Amino acid sequence: MSKIDNFKLEHFDNGIAVYQSDNYYKFTQDAIHLAKFCNIKHSDDVLELCAGSGVISFYAYSLCPYNHLYFNEIQAEMCKIIEENIKYNNFKRRSKIFNCNLKDLKLSDFKKPVDVIICNPPYFKANGKSLINERKEIALARHEIEATLEDIIQKSSELIKDKGRLYMVHLASRSTEICYLCAKYNINVKRMKFIFTGDKEAYLVLIEAVKNSQPGVRVTKNKEV
Repeated sequence: MSKIDNFKLEHFDNGIAVYQSDNYYKFTQDAIHLAKFCNIKHSDDVLELCAGSGVISFYAYSLCPYNHLYFNEIQAEMCKIIEENIKYNNFKRRSKIFNCNLKDLKLSDFKKPVDVIICNPPYFKANGKSLINERKEIALARHEIEATLEDIIQKSSELIKDKGRLYMVHLASRSTEICYLCAKYNINVKRMKFIFTGDKEAYLVLIEAVKNSQPGVRVTKNKEV
């Protein structure tokens, strides 16, 4: 595969696979939880923000093939991995990569407002208590250095169509903040699923928010639909 060492192919259903490198931030079960949580239709155009290697988009596609894949990733080396994943899966005609800060994306970059945005964003605030990794590629994936949670939700509101859906995985401890910001930018949270890793309190939350929808949230946990 190319200049980045230690590549490994991760195979999904329906012949879909993605490359990962041990030199970079590798995807975790968080991404798989989110891909399974998404309700994506065959006709949808999907944009993945903070895409990393694009694993959520590819895994979601393996579950239900959809129309078009857009990827946004600020790190150039990660975009190279997305390019390899696009080539391997023969998605060149249905894919486009935006190597930029998500705050720089514009509606005019797309043929029309997108149907779905998916995002596994940095979980920790840059000025918070969590230590920032010395490796830049890890730090950018874990901390809100280049874009905050509010930046992500505001940009999502700009780019998705009326009644378009935003899917996100985040720390359960930030659920109140997520709901507030979604309401602020007219993307009401409609479905929340909490992920537990034992009998303790929830660690993660999966979010489905719909632009210009009526208030009202359905809450589930772990194995519930």
